[in-house]
Amino acid sequence: MRRMDQFPGPSPADLVMLRAEQRARHPDANMTVGAVLHLSGPPPDLAGLREHVTARLDTLPCLTHRVAGEGPTARWEAATPEMTWHVRSGQVGGGQEVLREVVGRLVREAWPEDAPAWRIVLLHGHVPDGFALLYLTHHAVQNGANTATVLETLFGPQPPGQEHSLLARGVPSAARPRARQVAHSAAVLLRGAGRHRLWQSAAHPLSSRRHLLWVHVPSGSLRAAARAGAASANDVYLTALAHAVAHWAREFWPRAARPTLPVLVPVNLRTPDEVAVPGNRVYPVRIDLPGSPMTVGERLARTRGLTRGLKAAGHKTVLRAAITRLPRRLLQRLVDVSTAPGRLTVCASNLVMRQRLDYGDAAVQRIDPIICCPPGVPLAVVAMTYGDTTSVCFRIDTALPGADTLPDRWRQAVADLTARATRTADRDPPPAGQGRSVVRSLVIRLARRSTAATARRS
Repeated sequence: MRRMDQFPGPSPADLVMLRAEQRARHPDANMTVGAVLHLSGPPPDLAGLREHVTARLDTLPCLTHRVAGEGPTARWEAATPEMTWHVRSGQVGGGQEVLREVVGRLVREAWPEDAPAWRIVLLHGHVPDGFALLYLTHHAVQNGANTATVLETLFGPQPPGQEHSLLARGVPSAARPRARQVAHSAAVLLRGAGRHRLWQSAAHPLSSRRHLLWVHVPSGSLRAAARAGAASANDVYLTALAHAVAHWAREFWPRAARPTLPVLVPVNLRTPDEVAVPGNRVYPVRIDLPGSPMTVGERLARTRGLTRGLKAAGHKTVLRAAITRLPRRLLQRLVDVSTAPGRLTVCASNLVMRQRLDYGDAAVQRIDPIICCPPGVPLAVVAMTYGDTTSVCFRIDTALPGADTLPDRWRQAVADLTARATRTADRDPPPAGQGRSVVRSLVIRLARRSTAATARRS
């Protein structure tokens, strides 16, 4: 592994996250992110867990470095974790609701200045035969791809059976994009750079208090709706989010009930040679999702055309060059402009864990992601697909009236898309001999039943 002084220091994007946290008037709006791993079986020994994590620190430089200095002089500095603080345990009683309250309290804890910004908390007692591992870190040090790498390194197959889940494929680390592609990508980014002021309201000024909510759906329901709509599961996820916000806005926030809903989508640009390196390797790209009242099927048809550019290798190459090749002052200017008042908006991430995780004989059954929602951002959402369950975390400014209904609105939109897919399959039965179509129809029907069962359990 290369020495950390061979890597660049914190980027302007990393440092803006530290400054955003300083502006927060309440710790709800800090920049802590992470995940709750739900495992089956009896709680493990804490000393053994510390030894397990310690043995893997050498492969995870994001866990052994901290930000030192400020501004252009900031650097990554080696810092040895104090394992009695970084890995600890807590007794939880009273079921899942109490667990959520404990997680919310731990998310608000401040980070020490002289230690790496991460911790693992073993939580137990909330279920009769299971426990949770809460992993927390600071967004200036780890974005979603890095967090997934940490979880797979600590709790994935040993030795690793496959590459880490969330790395950018097909994007060269130091590629120089073609001039035509640069011009096209610049035009796309400029179109999304305007001020919209959707979330600036004298009656309901944004605050630093946050709801922390989760909702769960079967992963198969997203895939079934995607197949039926000739879209991706990410298209379905974003469509359901736009549908939920559009219907909520008509009732509670008329400023946002307009033809388009601006959403910031972080494009992952972390390449395989940057596995576990501290700092962010993402570029937030704004897309204007359809926001007017319409059927959820119409919304999906419009959304799938808007997301194609996010997946294009040429566009990613330009974004990668922006964060690695632009002069620091120019990149700083871009970050400042994109985070100015009137431009911040809903943030939406989507993560897929492709490796099965466990600790000893205890298997991870579900992963609930945790996203941050800094000052000025009305709503931040992250979806984590792991196995048969997609868990979606909502961090919502409590100043938004009625916004705690958004998770259920999102789930209902997914259910509507799944039902629409089922109706399509029933109306157009596959010709005899087309086995793939038969399987697809069965998957859709099973997904609909699983969605209903999940809704009842939640």
